[in-house]
Amino acid sequence: MIRLLHLSDPHFGAADPLVADRFIETARSLAPDFTFVSGDLTMRARRAELRAARAFVGKLPQPQLVIPGNHDIPALNQPFDRFFRPFHRYRGSFGHELEPELRARGIHAVGMNSNQAFGFHANWSEGRLSRETLARAEERLAAQETGLRVLMLHHPLLGPPEHDREVVKPLPELLSLIARQQVDLVLCGHFHRSHLAALPAGAGWHTVVSQAATVCSTRLQGEPQGFHVIEWSGDRLDITRHRFAATRFAEDAHFTFRRDAGTWQAADRPTRDESARNP
Repeated sequence: MIRLLHLSDPHFGAADPLVADRFIETARSLAPDFTFVSGDLTMRARRAELRAARAFVGKLPQPQLVIPGNHDIPALNQPFDRFFRPFHRYRGSFGHELEPELRARGIHAVGMNSNQAFGFHANWSEGRLSRETLARAEERLAAQETGLRVLMLHHPLLGPPEHDREVVKPLPELLSLIARQQVDLVLCGHFHRSHLAALPAGAGWHTVVSQAATVCSTRLQGEPQGFHVIEWSGDRLDITRHRFAATRFAEDAHFTFRRDAGTWQAADRPTRDESARNP
């Protein structure tokens, strides 16, 4: 079995120190094999925010895969950094690679950068994948055929029914890549809402999507801070959602996905079990 810890959107600059400290304690007690952080470590990539985010991530279990989010680009009041070196500050704290890769026994994980500092569209916070990013991810995934295959990007593939915000673009091209490479698990965040599902990607393939809520930000979107613990054992993925209540994180719900007939079972099939737990 491999245990993954998936967290997202800590947003230092708008983080709750108590929740952040409780998460660090909880993360260490869970003893995951790998830790995944799917972006928005800061609010505006200010230097003090990046220092706080770096200290936070440095206390989490290793090995880690960390990617930036759209908030890790400086704001418009810092036009030089925004337009000419959008990831310069992030790289100073988290390393040069914006699309890191993790290869270890039993797992192959690839990061994708879905963030753009500007573009010919109204909302620059939306997620967009370049052709180069898609091609690079596919080339990396094609180089290893065994083990759990994971993609991580900041922007989500799924939107809750009441949301009118856009999911990552171009979604059809991303789903085609996922189907061709038979990606088992996609990790993302951005909406500050937890969402777990087996998503049809095409050609009969379903991928399991883990969209995590904010782990410690005060910028809540209808649910408390939370994170996911994912356990993989060959043909089964068990995902436990944790939520913050009062003074601690506690298990809130459990989801099971099974690989059957060559693919992960869709969320509405009886082979997927969901049982609520009281915090």
